[in-house]
Amino acid sequence: MPLKTRLAQFESSIAFMMPLPSSKLGIVTAEHEIFFYNILTDTKEKILHLNVPKHSEFLYAFDSKHMRLVFGSKESNVLHIVDLNQKKLLNRFELDQQSPTAIAFSPDGSHFVCGTDQGRVLLWRYDTNTLVSRLHSFPEYSSLYTKPKINFVSALAFHNNLLASSGYGGNIVVTNYRSQTHTQRFHPGPMKNQAIVFYKDALISGNQDGVLLKISRNKKFPNQRVSTSLGPIVHLLNVGSTPYVLAASQQRSLTLINIETMKVFKERYIELESPITWVCKDADEHLFVGTQNGELYEFDLQPITQLDALIDSNAYVEAYRFCEEEPLLRESESYRVLESIFDNAMEKAKYALEKGNIDQAKEFLEPFKSVKSKDIAPLLNAFTYIERLKFLFDSRKFSPFYGLVESTPLLQTTTFYKQTEKIWTERFTKAQKLVLLGKIKEAQKELEPFASVNSKRPMIQLLLHHSDVLKTYSKAIHERDYHLLNHLTQQYSILRKLPSYTQLINEAGELENAIIEAFKNQAFDQASLLLHELGNIVQYEETYTQLKKFSTQASNLNHAITHQQWRSAYHILDSYPELMILPWAQELEYKWQEKLLLCEKYAVRGDIVSIKTTLENLMNLPERYERIGNILRMAYQIQLKVLQSKKQTTFSSGVVNYCKLFGVDTEIRHLLKKAKKENLATELDPSQLHLQKRDEWLHNLQSLPDHIV
Repeated sequence: MPLKTRLAQFESSIAFMMPLPSSKLGIVTAEHEIFFYNILTDTKEKILHLNVPKHSEFLYAFDSKHMRLVFGSKESNVLHIVDLNQKKLLNRFELDQQSPTAIAFSPDGSHFVCGTDQGRVLLWRYDTNTLVSRLHSFPEYSSLYTKPKINFVSALAFHNNLLASSGYGGNIVVTNYRSQTHTQRFHPGPMKNQAIVFYKDALISGNQDGVLLKISRNKKFPNQRVSTSLGPIVHLLNVGSTPYVLAASQQRSLTLINIETMKVFKERYIELESPITWVCKDADEHLFVGTQNGELYEFDLQPITQLDALIDSNAYVEAYRFCEEEPLLRESESYRVLESIFDNAMEKAKYALEKGNIDQAKEFLEPFKSVKSKDIAPLLNAFTYIERLKFLFDSRKFSPFYGLVESTPLLQTTTFYKQTEKIWTERFTKAQKLVLLGKIKEAQKELEPFASVNSKRPMIQLLLHHSDVLKTYSKAIHERDYHLLNHLTQQYSILRKLPSYTQLINEAGELENAIIEAFKNQAFDQASLLLHELGNIVQYEETYTQLKKFSTQASNLNHAITHQQWRSAYHILDSYPELMILPWAQELEYKWQEKLLLCEKYAVRGDIVSIKTTLENLMNLPERYERIGNILRMAYQIQLKVLQSKKQTTFSSGVVNYCKLFGVDTEIRHLLKKAKKENLATELDPSQLHLQKRDEWLHNLQSLPDHIV
């Protein structure tokens, strides 16, 4: 178990915590007290005590960038956000007859997401209480389910601009929360997922049965699963850059799982005396665990100091055993030093063994002989044959020499084997030249020492008895005739083992990287020349076909950008997302994110004119209009709120006009309820309050008013 440090004791259990800037932890207790714990000074500071019912259950999320906290009761329909530095309420967000089931801040702190008990995933800005966007709704496909009596969003996870959410039906939806593009849907099963993390090109989810599921986001492998004894998994944490994830339920232990192998590394990796209520981790791989008893613990997941002490004292067996218990150490510089010490000892031992100094070799390896991951015995056993290997080498008896090496593969590391392979290569190359000159007997004599070696005989037979094939092959290699080489290697597969063939094919394979690099640098002429060269290499036919298609789309995208045909450019990018490996395509997407952020700011002011000016003819982009519709909704709702408070006589007209554009949506219903409570008459005919599809506003795109009235 990693080294445990007890940091602090709180009067009630820890309900939520998260690392904050300046080496602080933000902590919320079950009694709704908010603390800052300073890790460097080992002090805690009480910031706020929320004036809420003591035993009510709340959800919390810290904005680590700007020291804000958003919170809401699981039984209420309102969220609040406070500035923790100023101890000031910034805003309240009404959920309209919904209660929160999950909340989380985006990585940059500009937005937060709330999942509700109606299965909706809602996006908000911290600075306006008008909804920014409804990102998604669960159940994922309503036609597959009857309307659930108990709905929910159970898990949220951010990674850069991506948001993964899971809800009723166990499905998981991944979308770009800023642009609402590139949405992916996964259907791993009906079990409730209560924790999600991103891992490379995969999603890792933990469900209520204690099962971890690995889902490929690019669908390159089928779903993989591993069961634990944790029960309902409620926390998942990526640890380090290694393939490990920590999983926790509300039991007393955390489980460490290898995500690459999908095997439990250690069931009770960390154990405590009290049930775990929350876990989080900082950038230095320090794990913080809160318990039901209000205890705060710290665990160093990468204890470098202890490893360095073992290395300095030459306790290498203990050092390797320590690294086996603490796998995150294997990515540290100290572990690389340990490995270099072992490699150096191995080289010295091999040199001593070749000289026949077995005792000296054992002395070099003595400090490592008990290391489980370093099986030294086979090496020592292999080198018991070193005298015979040396004798066979010196006497040029290559047939038994290779037979001995094949039965004891570790002998391939010896200088005798390397020198023999060098002799073979030199003799075979010389024999090839002799055959091409018609000197068959001389070639035969050159290869005679290897004539009885089983692994070399097929090559010798081909050279001596099918010299025409070798001549054709040599000519094909010299002229880089890939079609002829393909024909020859299919007929005589032994040719593929020739170094000249291997080298040529490897060089051809480097063309793929060169072509991609040329596209990244927008060197289209160079890319075209390289692509033409690759097209002549039949061994890379499939790669050529893929790159040819990529080339066409990259050229089209570049043409659209060069001529400022932004609509075409974004359409190409949405149709061929593989283009996003190009830096200049990424720049185009970044500009779109900037436009959306700017339009959001205009929407907060109700400024439709600026939104239309910023987006111009991009408002109805096929893959992107949904996000634009949400921004327009937000802007018009801001205008309606102004009318509601200042120009009440025109409020009804504004609502009618809004319904003509968007129909009756959840947001306008909520606004009408508030108006009714304020005795604000709307005088709306029922026929004016009709349902429409969320994208119905596109039919009115050309007549979108600058003002709702």
